[in-house]
Amino acid sequence: MVRGVGPLVHVSDGPGGLAVWGVAEPERWAGVDVNVMVEAGEDVGAVDLRLLGEVLEHLDDVVAEARRFVCAQLDVPEERAALDAPEVNVYTDGWMLRFAEGDPPICEPYGVGVVFEGLRPVRLEDLSEAEPIED
Repeated sequence: MVRGVGPLVHVSDGPGGLAVWGVAEPERWAGVDVNVMVEAGEDVGAVDLRLLGEVLEHLDDVVAEARRFVCAQLDVPEERAALDAPEVNVYTDGWMLRFAEGDPPICEPYGVGVVFEGLRPVRLEDLSEAEPIED
């Protein structure tokens, strides 16, 4: 745990030199993993905490909007996409909601990301050909 931050945040070393600030108590966020990812040399103070608060406040709506966006972009009916295991990843320069699981081929093997500007989805992040990150 981080001193002064309280019981909701924990920090760990992530892959590729990332510091990952994870939000504990995922049940509070309907089981959605929430992570703030800061690369070596970046200041965690550069993360837009106001935006993170908005995302968490409207998390159900954000996940539903991301699901609709993916399905519209892929021209797949929502009931056939089976997008699941949402994860919020916040960076110093923005944020992405990643569905770690889903039926469309684009979801293999790492899921599919939806990049947002504020609370509006703007593009898909195809993770299907991403390179695995070594620890």
